[in-house]
Amino acid sequence: MGMGVRALAVCGIVCACANGAAAQGKAMTLAEVLARARTQAPQIVSARLAVEEARTRLIGATLRQQTNPELDAWAGNRSNPTERFTDYEFGLTQTFEPGARRSARVAGANAAIAQSTATVDEATRTALYQAAGAFYRAVYATERIQLLDAAFSLATSVYTAADRRYRAGDIAVLDVNIARASLARVRADREGAEAARSSALADLRQLLRLEGEIGVDGSLSSPMPADLAAALRGASQRPELRILEAAIQEADAERALGLSFSKPEYGAGVRYAREEGDQIILGGLTVKLPMFFSGQEQRTAGSARGARLRSDLEATKARIDAEVRTAFDTYGRRIAAVRILEADAIPGLDENEQLTTRSFDVGQIGLPDLLLIRREILDTRFQYLDALLEAALARVDLDASAALLR
Repeated sequence: MGMGVRALAVCGIVCACANGAAAQGKAMTLAEVLARARTQAPQIVSARLAVEEARTRLIGATLRQQTNPELDAWAGNRSNPTERFTDYEFGLTQTFEPGARRSARVAGANAAIAQSTATVDEATRTALYQAAGAFYRAVYATERIQLLDAAFSLATSVYTAADRRYRAGDIAVLDVNIARASLARVRADREGAEAARSSALADLRQLLRLEGEIGVDGSLSSPMPADLAAALRGASQRPELRILEAAIQEADAERALGLSFSKPEYGAGVRYAREEGDQIILGGLTVKLPMFFSGQEQRTAGSARGARLRSDLEATKARIDAEVRTAFDTYGRRIAAVRILEADAIPGLDENEQLTTRSFDVGQIGLPDLLLIRREILDTRFQYLDALLEAALARVDLDASAALLR
């Protein structure tokens, strides 16, 4: 082996080990990734804090009295030719609203809390979908790198043999150049796989709010069938639907609040006065008549909003049903693609690789044929790995659509 070839092989192996060590760190399983995402994903944390904001609305809504007592005072002088008096008057009044108004406010506040709670579940579903996707992409890139490491070793040995035979005068320089180009393609593919893994791990770090290098502990395995009936049952509990249902309740509460303004408001008061030395105590009752303002805006706005949201709810149910059925069909086809490769392509790859190597060693095939066959074998392995990734991502899509990621 020439010095240049040795250096190239050593450099490739060292870089592979260094990059693999750097990309690993704390290796996390899928269960660990999802568990941390549930507590640390920024969108989930923000949604949970928003629930506390919504709860503050309930504090004001539950107050029995929405207005404070009114205290007024008057004072003045009264005089005539013979006497002079200082008169004064004090009054205290409290207005009472209809009980239906408080009930409407409480119902609206509880509906807002229900919306915020469902929003947490929706944020969790989205974050887990992103985390699982990033995890599988990182696993895919790691397994692709392992295939490329093996391909690198084979390409290096072929290049070494071609260089030796060229120096012995057995083959032309064209074969050496082809072997060198094949080796370069493998190295370039590996750099691309490293970049893909770095990108997926960066997405995971950001989503999980982790610092430093991390790794993934898992593999792409043969997919298992799914249950459409279970997926449809889960989809009926999608957080999107609960958000819309709570929004409808809030719209109905707004309409009820408007209706409460069509009822009179009552007030009671007491007044103390002194006039010309006489002390006077009075009790009073006030009635606010809904003649001009009677909650017209709240009634019409609540009714219109409720009608729109009910239409949105029906449309969302139909969309989710179609989404789940499409995801189920897609996943089924991804499984079929994996099964075809497992049955007809994967079993003979190792044997074909060994037969090709022996045929080249005894001179039955030339270097171009060897490289072509090995590239076909590698492409088949890549296609199988791609099929496993697509099946895994399709299952994530299905589980997310069916609200099984929570």
